[in-house]
Amino acid sequence: MRKTIKVSNITCAQCAKSIESYFDTLDDVDAKVLVTSKKVIFNYDEEKYDEDKLGDHLRIIGYYPIFNNEEQLKAKKKDIIDLVLAFIFTAPLLWTMFLHLGFDIWVPEFLMDGYVQWAITTPILFFVGRRFFFSAYHQLKGKNLGMDVLVVIGTTAAYIYSIIETITFEAHGEHMMPELYFETTGVIILMVLIGNFFENRVKEKTSDALQSLISLGAKEARVLKDGKEVMVSIDQVKKGDVLIVLANEKVPLDGFVLDGKSYVDEAMITGEPMPAFKQEGDTIIGSSMNTVNTLKIEVTAVGSDTILSHIIQTVEDTALIKPKAQRIADKIAQMFVPVVVVISILTFLAWVFLVRGGQSLTVAFAPAIAVLVISCPCALGLATPTSISVGSGIAFKEGILYKGGEFFEIANKISAVAFDKTGTLTKGHPELSAIIGDEDTLVYAASLEKHSNHPIAKAITDAFEGDILEVSDFEVLLGKGIQGVVDHKKVVVGSPNLMKELGFDTKAFDSITYLSQGKTVFFTAIDGKVVHMLAVEDPLKPSAQSVIKELKRRGITPYMITGDQELTAKYIAKELGIDHVFYEVLPHEKAEKIKEIQDSGKIVAFVGDGINDAPALKMADVGFAVGSGSDIAIDTSDVTLMHLDLGLVIKAIDLSLATLKNIYMNFLWAFSYNIIMIPLAAIGLLNPSLAGIGMGFSSIMVVLNALSLKLFKFKYQTEE
Repeated sequence: MRKTIKVSNITCAQCAKSIESYFDTLDDVDAKVLVTSKKVIFNYDEEKYDEDKLGDHLRIIGYYPIFNNEEQLKAKKKDIIDLVLAFIFTAPLLWTMFLHLGFDIWVPEFLMDGYVQWAITTPILFFVGRRFFFSAYHQLKGKNLGMDVLVVIGTTAAYIYSIIETITFEAHGEHMMPELYFETTGVIILMVLIGNFFENRVKEKTSDALQSLISLGAKEARVLKDGKEVMVSIDQVKKGDVLIVLANEKVPLDGFVLDGKSYVDEAMITGEPMPAFKQEGDTIIGSSMNTVNTLKIEVTAVGSDTILSHIIQTVEDTALIKPKAQRIADKIAQMFVPVVVVISILTFLAWVFLVRGGQSLTVAFAPAIAVLVISCPCALGLATPTSISVGSGIAFKEGILYKGGEFFEIANKISAVAFDKTGTLTKGHPELSAIIGDEDTLVYAASLEKHSNHPIAKAITDAFEGDILEVSDFEVLLGKGIQGVVDHKKVVVGSPNLMKELGFDTKAFDSITYLSQGKTVFFTAIDGKVVHMLAVEDPLKPSAQSVIKELKRRGITPYMITGDQELTAKYIAKELGIDHVFYEVLPHEKAEKIKEIQDSGKIVAFVGDGINDAPALKMADVGFAVGSGSDIAIDTSDVTLMHLDLGLVIKAIDLSLATLKNIYMNFLWAFSYNIIMIPLAAIGLLNPSLAGIGMGFSSIMVVLNALSLKLFKFKYQTEE
């Protein structure tokens, strides 16, 4: 049994490892995590598990399953409550910190009491910070050390050390104020929660891709039973049933046409703007839109066998195949955590056996704990989210929406960019590009096309700027063209085949040249004489050519992957200077083509806009969705381009490089502090006040460095 469950607090690759490692220990269940969409895909024995049991297991390891919108809101509310509580409890501790650091400010006497600070810090650490303990436990259990382990070690060390100082101070009747680090515990948890909250909100700006795909399917079908039409739930339709689909209705399921002729809009699946003509014997795709006449359809696929279901499953599976980007902070934590722990233990042992000289163990315990306190990951936790926050803000002003931090860490490695054709490299809708013959007679074609809802008709009427004439006896010749009487003249607008069928001579027009350019041609005949030929095409976006040229200049190989026919695809690729082109590719095959390019050793970005692009967007190392495209494409991508300018692809890459450098600089600041302070703490020379100042300074430098990103200037400008 396969089941997908949404989980509210999945934030990174370490979460994925923790969940997958836990379920690996259980029998008859396998879990795979989709980090970007916060989902876990389970394959399990339905006799042993159900949705509720799987949810219970997720809760055991500190993750919160979402089964409905109400639980989604509860999870979001819980995050906000934790953040607010962390701020409320940390604020008074921060107030005392300024006095510890030597600032001459008034602080209530009771707040300086160690036991009061202990009481304030306890709910921050064990209630607000409970998620970090759950996650750290399972990271340790699965041998996947991440930021959560570092947070737990740092906050707990500061907490324990401060408790020891408080008790020792009282027991010895000291007069000096003890050096307490309770505020460090609160600040670390608060800062990490702020970072997580920001990233979660960014991801929530897009809806769930798979849910959006599922919602595209029809909910009911009109089934022909015993000569009567009966509306039934889509789940009740069986293979072989006969469906009746009226004009302007969605085709419920895959099948073939038994009776009727109509145009069917398959753009949502194929990405192509031209409606397909369907007649008896033709196959038809479920969830496409019947636009003209009633069709009788025999069902050939139901449930998981339909094309839409295959796309949904492909999106899920490609997300699992796609390597999960491990955060820089988590990579560092895997090395940093054991190193710090080892240094702390060695410090303790060195003081016990070499320095202590008969004094109490507290003397040895203090520098060991100090090492852990100084290593608190406050600056480390801020390093990534602050830079990404500033970078995302700059990007948003340019019309670029990043959906997570992973993109920043891989964009500098992109060596190939694959583009969808329709709606991505081209405008996505047909336009009249040429009139060959008598241009004055365009009024007859435009007047007739005014009565049609075909995209070609709109292209012709949009190009005509004059007054429309009255039309009578209008008739659609399905799959061929249209005809009618305009200004008392018999007018026919249609394909070369229709002209040939009617016996009209088109030899005066060179249609072959235009067809070889990937254009669609139509003829207009008035009273039996062909007066002109119309060439219609889906034009290139103005920025497409310069973007391809810039990519090649940078050594990045451009590809085109399209479902369109060979002739059109090759012509467009040649016009743009794209040497690698795949044509007549089905939606699920697009992901396979991306995998082929990846297998050749390239880091691949894919740029698309249609539902048929969703698997490829998910499979690519980085997915760019053009904002004018479908919601599904946007949902499955890593980056959304909110304007039609393809130059945003270059700008997104450039900004990501600047942001990544900024993140590395943040880590340099964070570690400079640790490299200097840890040895001083280990040999007992560190003044705790200086440690606090150093920690604060390190965090301030991280924030200031992140803000320096605002000085970034885009060098690339699209040539149109």
